[in-house]
Amino acid sequence: MTVTSEEKVEGSSEPEGMSLTKLLRPLSDRKESVRPFVPWIGGPRLYMLLLYAAVVIGSAIAFFMSQEIWYGNWEVYNTYVFAVSGLFLLFGILLLFNVKPVIPDKGVSTLLPFPKTVIGQIGLILTVASLALLIVVGPNTGGLSVILSMLFVAGFVMVVMASKAIDDRDSLVLAMFGTGLILMLLVPVHEAFDVGRSAPGEYPFSAMNLPLFAGGMTLAVLALQFIRTRDGIFAAWLLGAMGLFLVAFHEQIGIIPTDSADQYDRMVATIGFTFSFVPLAMYVWREKEYMWLWSRLKAANSLIRKGDFAGALKHANAALEQCLELGVSKRFALPWSLKADALYALREHSKAKTCYEMALEIDSGDGISWCQLGNIHALDGKRALALSAYDKAIKMDSNNAHAWNNKGVIFVSLAWPEEAMVCFNKAMLLMPDNFDAHINLAKMCARLGRHDEAVMHFQHALEINPGSPIAQNGLDKQFLVGQRIDQIRGWEQLGLDTRPLWTLLREDPVNFDRRSKEFLSSIVDQRTQVTVGTGREKMNVNDVIKTILSVTEKSGATLEKIEKDTELPKDQLVLPMALLMKTDRLHFRQTGDRDIYVSKGKAPDKPTTPRPLRKKKEKPRKEEKKPEKKKRFSRKKDTDDDADIEPTASVLVFGRRKR
Repeated sequence: MTVTSEEKVEGSSEPEGMSLTKLLRPLSDRKESVRPFVPWIGGPRLYMLLLYAAVVIGSAIAFFMSQEIWYGNWEVYNTYVFAVSGLFLLFGILLLFNVKPVIPDKGVSTLLPFPKTVIGQIGLILTVASLALLIVVGPNTGGLSVILSMLFVAGFVMVVMASKAIDDRDSLVLAMFGTGLILMLLVPVHEAFDVGRSAPGEYPFSAMNLPLFAGGMTLAVLALQFIRTRDGIFAAWLLGAMGLFLVAFHEQIGIIPTDSADQYDRMVATIGFTFSFVPLAMYVWREKEYMWLWSRLKAANSLIRKGDFAGALKHANAALEQCLELGVSKRFALPWSLKADALYALREHSKAKTCYEMALEIDSGDGISWCQLGNIHALDGKRALALSAYDKAIKMDSNNAHAWNNKGVIFVSLAWPEEAMVCFNKAMLLMPDNFDAHINLAKMCARLGRHDEAVMHFQHALEINPGSPIAQNGLDKQFLVGQRIDQIRGWEQLGLDTRPLWTLLREDPVNFDRRSKEFLSSIVDQRTQVTVGTGREKMNVNDVIKTILSVTEKSGATLEKIEKDTELPKDQLVLPMALLMKTDRLHFRQTGDRDIYVSKGKAPDKPTTPRPLRKKKEKPRKEEKKPEKKKRFSRKKDTDDDADIEPTASVLVFGRRKR
């Protein structure tokens, strides 16, 4: 068996598009720091952030520019800000912690000094305890309120760090971001509580405040540059929004209430607004980048379906460059798979192999890439590796008809026909319209001498691809071989020595018909003087011929039926049967149950109607989609060399990985 690298595009009439609903981020999703992952777009987080922007921008305008609107109604306004900011923090925490459990990447060391569970517990205790103490003793003490306020923020930072949506690296960056916020918030808080207050005219640029504010801002800005996931950016927004909540909280519980927005309140609010809006803008920008990424992947997929593999490769490379900029090139498998698909179709198998291996390193559960990698190993003659890859593809998806078919190809090359037949039959049952499975079954049946079944599968292959010369040539050849074998077996049942005919079929099939007539002539010459019974009377050959023609007039008859009606034994039927077949007035044909029939007329040189497929009964599947609807492109070979078994490419689908 020789596996060739000739591919043929097989796309459906309408390219499969990208479903936006499948790309929207669900309420509960895997964290983005693991691999493999899907860069979801939109979803509850984005909607909440946009709502926050709309609500808080209005609050900021009222807070900084239109104070006359709420003078005299400060308590109402403060209550509104307190409730709104508190609700955003609550819903943000719920969304951040509402992620599906995942298995950590193997080999990744823990960067945090303590397990996240411990950090989260410590943070929760600090948050609750400092909040309770602020409510109880905060209004009566200044210096302690400063400490409790900072512990409240620090505890909240630790709680956010402990989210399983955040990986260890981003947790460390968030700790840096939170530290920067605490240093900046410490400036207006300690001033408001009259702890180390600046001299008149020096606030906030005093010797103590300036290093705190500048150092905190530097830490926060730098930290934002190193957050690599949207989960981390979302967490940074939560920490920034805490500053806005802190202003309203202090006023609400009566810690040095001013009944207006003094300079200290405005500075705390400014920090909260600024360092919540910057992560918000980063998050929205990342959404835009992911949307652009998906548009590239959609274009690559569409071009692959249309056969423009060079254009698809261009878009796949652009998508990979974008992934590299976003820091997800080693966590998102689909761009690598699409690039590999394009390279595979362009017959650049070495490069395609590298890309498939990268995709599988990211997502080892991608059965389609395993199947394609197996194809490349098969083309390279690495049959053990190819079998292993096909087995993994089948393990990921036992309904992958192409993996079953190609596994059968390898078994053929290993001279394991029984195993190959099992694989080809499985592929045909999973995808009844699989051209290659029918071709392979036809060729295997022909090799095993099951020519009747070979004809059946060639017929169905020709129905699937009417213009296929390999199916047509195989059908014609196997039908003629089957007809010739039927003639030989018919003479065998009449008791003749058919070894010369078997030798003729094996050594000179082209001249079989002409030379078989010579064989019949020799029979006629030898049996012309045959007598019936004891030899007292000659057999009336004409009467026997008339009887045989009468019996076989309609749908034919078995030899037993002819014996019964002519009242002659089989050896006495040789002469009239030979005379009739020499003149093409009768022919033998074999039925599916292996009975030999004698039919009127010359043996047909081509089949008439397709014979029905024999399918194993299977339990009905509810609303099962036809596998061929998933196709992006399929690999086929259509040549006259019917000695080769047909390998196929695996089915490729945009956004096809099941997660």
